[in-house]
Amino acid sequence: MHYWKDKNLNKMKKLLLLFIIFSTFFSCKQSKDTNVVIKKNPSHAERISCQLVEKEFTHKGGKFTEFKELYLRCSIQDYFIKICESNVTSEELSLFLNKGIEVEVEIKEGFLDHCESIPEYAQSRTGTYVIIKNIVR
Repeated sequence: MHYWKDKNLNKMKKLLLLFIIFSTFFSCKQSKDTNVVIKKNPSHAERISCQLVEKEFTHKGGKFTEFKELYLRCSIQDYFIKICESNVTSEELSLFLNKGIEVEVEIKEGFLDHCESIPEYAQSRTGTYVIIKNIVR
């Protein structure tokens, strides 16, 4: 009788272990698919009204520099403006500094610091940024 309990206990332990492995595998699979759905479609320009602000450039080590970068401060987020891909210059934008501005933009993901797709820039800052197609007002 004691042998029978040990045998059933081992089977139950194995079944429990298999259940945990399969549950973990499928739960990870679902979260990966969910991330793909959240991704933005950068192919369409949209018109937004935000405040144009300057922020100090920060090194990866967290140190501030004297260099300033332009951002669109919208209701939920500050968007880095990638000037080199935009249809406007920083001089044109400077007229609206610390003021409201309405622009047509594309929201993209990628390198913030470089316009070229060069593998050596793999250490560049990456994230969400905007390119400005047109200043509306």
